Amino acid sequence: MASTPGSSDLPALDLNAVIQGLPACKRCRDCRRGCDTDLPKCRQCTKANVDCVYKDHGRGVTVSRSYISELVDHVRRLEAQHSPSSPAMSVDTPRSANLNALVRSDPTVPGTVPRYEHHFAYAADSYRYLGSESCLLKSPRLQSTYVRSPFDGEDDFHIEWKSSPQKLHELVEEYLECMQPVYPIVDMSHRYLGLDVPTDLTPIETFSLNMIYSIACHVIPNSAKRQDARNLWQSSGKQARYQANCLKYRSLASKFYDKAMDHVEAATLEPTVDTLRAVLLMAINSLFDPKSGNIGQQIALAARIAYSLEAKAEQEGSTPDHTEMLRNMHMTIFSIENEIASTLDRPATFPEPDWELRFDKSKPAEYMCSLFRLQHRFRGGDATAKEKARKSLPGLDQKAELLPVVRIALHTTVLLIDPQWGSAWYVLEAVVSLGGTYTFLTPHWVYRAGTIIIQNMPTIYEADVIQLYSNTVHVLELSSWKWPSSAALNASLADLMTHLKSKYRPNWADKLRLGDVRI
Repeated sequence: MASTPGSSDLPALDLNAVIQGLPACKRCRDCRRGCDTDLPKCRQCTKANVDCVYKDHGRGVTVSRSYISELVDHVRRLEAQHSPSSPAMSVDTPRSANLNALVRSDPTVPGTVPRYEHHFAYAADSYRYLGSESCLLKSPRLQSTYVRSPFDGEDDFHIEWKSSPQKLHELVEEYLECMQPVYPIVDMSHRYLGLDVPTDLTPIETFSLNMIYSIACHVIPNSAKRQDARNLWQSSGKQARYQANCLKYRSLASKFYDKAMDHVEAATLEPTVDTLRAVLLMAINSLFDPKSGNIGQQIALAARIAYSLEAKAEQEGSTPDHTEMLRNMHMTIFSIENEIASTLDRPATFPEPDWELRFDKSKPAEYMCSLFRLQHRFRGGDATAKEKARKSLPGLDQKAELLPVVRIALHTTVLLIDPQWGSAWYVLEAVVSLGGTYTFLTPHWVYRAGTIIIQNMPTIYEADVIQLYSNTVHVLELSSWKWPSSAALNASLADLMTHLKSKYRPNWADKLRLGDVRI
């Protein structure tokens, strides 16, 4: 069974783009070769006369490309018949998806589940895959809603920005303080990181510097050092100036991003470490602004470049600094891919780093990568692997000793592996802590945590339910101004609260208000 667009103004499904977005096959990945993802077999498997398969980590099975080819042919037949379909939710745009197909599988290995779902969501002029466990697909409100910012058209909230070397260097410092510790891909010896930026920057240096500026603009409004205790959420429902600036800084980020894109071709011309850094900077920026690019394709490109550079380093040798940078970039690719995969229930195919799990608080990048390795093992493993991942979890960061972004990653990992209301509590506490950095994935975890809290309403102290639900609504409302899909999650959460209030009938139902949240 398949479906076609529920809205006639949506573009036709680009099956070629979907095919190109498929993961590399197992043989090409094992041989570290570029996979052309052709159907029913890639070129390398055709030459070797072997079956072309890839690992679907989301379902933990091996899938033959010939099966995917049959699905593609099936969709093309349906398109020819002009069959109507139901919309699926986009992850980062208010437009509906073009395809939400539920198909019966032909298991390729014994013991697989005989039925599973494929979801392709239309986002940023291309189609993205959403797993059946994705919050957006499990949410009752599949249609996202545009939420007008309360600051649109208000002249009293504006950002005063006068470009100067000091202001620009402040953005560099913000990036190095907040993002470099968890994604250590910037070479600290680069000359453009200083206060006095040379005037003779190369295209790739200009590209990298403007991408750093852009990412910093997304991070800086929520930075703890920029917050004022007087400028927190007000009972009137209006945010403080720093939250208004969050929206205004997005405009500034877009300007820096556009400047970087003027040099993107020169920055990605050759498969070098600088090129890999440029691609990863685009991927990090897409975590905050998913419409700026297809983050899945960016990570796939970074993975191919990393394979090439690592193979070359093994054959020809490299300096210790070069080896360390490649290691950091491998770690970054794995972390970003699995952060997306765990949230949207997608497969993740980039290999784990070859070192042991490390939960050293003084090394946040390794700590966070180890968390995503646990998520990867838990999602793709059997019962034994899941239990081992559960036992490997580090303790909760109750004293807030970790960097905010690592602390959120820790508590969401615990929520994934042990989805209890106590785990949800720590997620909702972490996301509203000072210095918390939100990406477009954060609302999905907040929604998961919020639903667990509401579903366990009778077992949680009333005041805690009220506070945690308020935290959830707070984050989802803020996020909906940046990522429209968050509005659908917020609406679904409100529906669930209404339903369970009518079921359990707590004493406080519809009698309490915290800020603008009526409970």
